[in-house]
Amino acid sequence: MATQFRLAALGHTMEKGRVVEWHVSEGNHVTEGQLLVSIETDKTVVEVESPVAGVLLRIVGQTDGEYDVGALLAWIGEADEVLPEVEAPAAPASSAPAGSRVTPVARRLADRHGVNAEAITGTGPGGRVTKEDVQRAIDEGTASPPTPVADEGVEVTPLAGIRRTTAERLGASWAAAPHVTEGVEVNCGALMALRAQHEQGWRDTADALPSINDLILKATAVTLKVHPRLNAALIDNAVHQYSSINLGVAIDIEAGLVVPVLRDVENLSLTQIAAEVRRLADKARVGSLEPVDFQNGTFTVSNLGGLGVDWFTPVLNPPQAAILGVGRIRSAPVVAGGAVEVGQIATLVVTFDHRVIDGAPCARFLTDLKALIESPESLTS
Repeated sequence: MATQFRLAALGHTMEKGRVVEWHVSEGNHVTEGQLLVSIETDKTVVEVESPVAGVLLRIVGQTDGEYDVGALLAWIGEADEVLPEVEAPAAPASSAPAGSRVTPVARRLADRHGVNAEAITGTGPGGRVTKEDVQRAIDEGTASPPTPVADEGVEVTPLAGIRRTTAERLGASWAAAPHVTEGVEVNCGALMALRAQHEQGWRDTADALPSINDLILKATAVTLKVHPRLNAALIDNAVHQYSSINLGVAIDIEAGLVVPVLRDVENLSLTQIAAEVRRLADKARVGSLEPVDFQNGTFTVSNLGGLGVDWFTPVLNPPQAAILGVGRIRSAPVVAGGAVEVGQIATLVVTFDHRVIDGAPCARFLTDLKALIESPESLTS
């Protein structure tokens, strides 16, 4: 009997997914565990394997279609099996516009090379333009540049994928949670000196060299252990306060903002933090983050210092109750012992959900975090 291949929930928050690309053609044999289809979730693109061996008898979920979890995507069975007549699952109204003939993967490739995907002859189902069609046109030199937008130079790009998910989640967060932001300036001179002191030893013994941001992540985890009220989330009108510290680390990639989670940071050494952050960042940049990489975050850290930003007010990452924003380190005059000297100053801000946290607990958290960063010797122990 043929097996129904349905869209599985690839994460706790997943309600629907978009078919990005079928890796096996209809009528071809597939083995158990073979890569079958790429599904775009609300967070990333997941490579899904075939649960059984057999022939891919019928593809029901079409490329670029967006379907609810549980929807029938394909039938897998014996070559001569007769299948029941089943209508294709209805795609939600938010799926690709009717008449779109270019798959998302093909469009991204075309955009990257500055070619007009709409002018390429498609060889996919129903004449759709596939990634292979675009690559062939690029290789053969037959691809044409995009047609200029006629409407007074306005380019209209529908929200999709990670960008749409970010818009939906953060828009809902801003509308639902009363955001309050507090900030403090901190002298990072001692933190920079500590890193310089240990740099050679880390290079000799560790796989990853801790950055200033890694030290700030460690300091944040240590401070959250003392101020657990910020290590919390509001779920179904109940405050969940966590003992483990799982830090979401905001990473900017071409497709948009992703926030994979660094787990049990309070138990990790600086070199372990550095290695795990690099692993997650590498996965983010090649699009291989899995649903498990986004789960169970309790607090988020967003650092825009590397982009030259002095300070900013981050938006809460729901359902978390607080997020730390880190600005760049800049040289600025400070008063020490009655004398003016040059300090290495950064601005730290915490945005919190006032339904969960009051101003005073957040202020105490920032005060202790500032003190630890300015006297950071214990971070390496």
